Amino acid sequence: MGATGSIFILGLDGIEIAEARPEGLSLSQQPRHLPQFAPVNASEGLWRGVLPGSEGKQLARFQRVERAPFIVVVSRGIQEIHSSHGDSSLRVWGILGSLSLILTGAAWGLVRSTRRQQTLLEALRASDEEKHGLIMRLESEKSRAMTLASYDHLTGLHNRRMFNELVASHLEGARRSRKHYMLMYLDLDRFKLINDSLGHHVGDKLLHAVSERLRTSVRSADVVGRMGGDEFAVLVTGLEQPQDMDALASKLVAQLSLPYPDIDGHEIQVSPSAGIACFPRDGHDVTTLCRHADAAMYESKRMGRGRFTYYDASLNPAQDRAIQLERQLPKAIDNDELVLHFQPKVNLANYRISGMEALVRWQHPEFGLVYPNDFIAMAEESGLIVALGDWVMKACCAQQARWKAQGIPLVPLAFNVSPMQLRDGSLATKIMQLLHDHGLSPGDLELEITESCLVEPIGQAIKVLEDLRKLGIRIGLDDFGSGFSSLSQIRDLPISTIKIDRSFINGIRSKTDVGVIVTSIITLAHGLQMRVVAEGVELMDQLVQLKMAGCDEVQGYFLSRPVPSAEAQKLLIQATIIPS
Repeated sequence: MGATGSIFILGLDGIEIAEARPEGLSLSQQPRHLPQFAPVNASEGLWRGVLPGSEGKQLARFQRVERAPFIVVVSRGIQEIHSSHGDSSLRVWGILGSLSLILTGAAWGLVRSTRRQQTLLEALRASDEEKHGLIMRLESEKSRAMTLASYDHLTGLHNRRMFNELVASHLEGARRSRKHYMLMYLDLDRFKLINDSLGHHVGDKLLHAVSERLRTSVRSADVVGRMGGDEFAVLVTGLEQPQDMDALASKLVAQLSLPYPDIDGHEIQVSPSAGIACFPRDGHDVTTLCRHADAAMYESKRMGRGRFTYYDASLNPAQDRAIQLERQLPKAIDNDELVLHFQPKVNLANYRISGMEALVRWQHPEFGLVYPNDFIAMAEESGLIVALGDWVMKACCAQQARWKAQGIPLVPLAFNVSPMQLRDGSLATKIMQLLHDHGLSPGDLELEITESCLVEPIGQAIKVLEDLRKLGIRIGLDDFGSGFSSLSQIRDLPISTIKIDRSFINGIRSKTDVGVIVTSIITLAHGLQMRVVAEGVELMDQLVQLKMAGCDEVQGYFLSRPVPSAEAQKLLIQATIIPS
């Protein structure tokens, strides 16, 4: 009951009977009347107020005892109650404060953890998005790379690698089929001439037009590819009879030979030469079929172009060699497989070397040294003669520059120029640039043209030759007498030298009329202020007769065969060649 508590026992009328305090129990000598605890209708309750004998307000609880005629009242000072509960309240508030701090810390930690997780999730999501974007880019790049690796960028057809893979796949199926498969190679005739004369952009547009026409002319089951340059290939699949190929090949040749009306403002007509190899008769694998179709294609070119030819296993080795040379000549020019040999011209007045003629050879990796007779004609037919001529010009200038740098006395170095090169109005500019680049003078070079340059329309050729003469470059007419030109035709041309064809020199000893013709040519040429060179001199008798006829210079095996640059250098240092 605490220090201020007390217990009262009252009668039912509210009269005090006894009182218990912390000091002990006492009976009331002077009973007090406490009516507030004797309500009429209540058996128990709470009361707040001042009790007799107590200090301050009390909080009392009273209850009527069942089956007994008295009421029990228990009281305690309100201040003491508050005091005891205050300590508890402080403890509670302390506990609540601690819990609040703990909860606040936990909540802050939870919020921080949540935010960190959210940040991590966002970073993870961003990383996933970045990875997804990277994967998409990689897939796109992979797809683009596959496209670039599989298709020709110019025509959109399969390139060589993809075409060969598709052919190999089809041949696997063909081995289990009774149907026939044909591989066709097509090459555009004289395409290089179109490229060189109209420009590469026109050539590219023509190739695109050819590819579109080729694509629409074959069946959907067939495979079409561009093998490089102006060469295409078609795998014809699932033919019922081998003879069915004739109709398809004829259709392709006819379609591709029709005019192309608007190629950058030009109407161009070009024909294909096609070669066909049959699986499995002509080969069991892609490499063999391609090689045989290629050989048949070049056979078509030799047989007149604008046609198709089936591979014939009886093609002789010489034909096979010619096929390989024609196919490999463009790479030979690009890869510097060509070399120059040099044959001296000797002045008959003093037997000093007065000039050199550069003669091109092909140092073939398989066939050894190939001579011009084996590849010049095919270069002219294929349009490569311009590229070949440009290579010779550059090689001559480079060789003269090397000799000059070594202190070797220079003589004019002559080289042949083709009719197609003379159609190039910038030829003089090109040569002048080469001379400038190599530190040479115009007198260090001499150009030789053939009579074929004078048979064709010569207006452009004469203009180019005039430009060259104005630069100080001497011009010679090679193989004079082998064609239809005469001195009267060439007297107004910018020519300073005439080379008498070897066919006259061969007969000068045995035929009197030939000797007379040679003497007349020399006399008339001198009258036109032209020097005369006799080529193909192989005997002392020929040399003597030419000297007696007044010939200025000679060249031929009797004095020196064409030699490599190292031996030509020795001849230049030697300076003279005395006949023996």
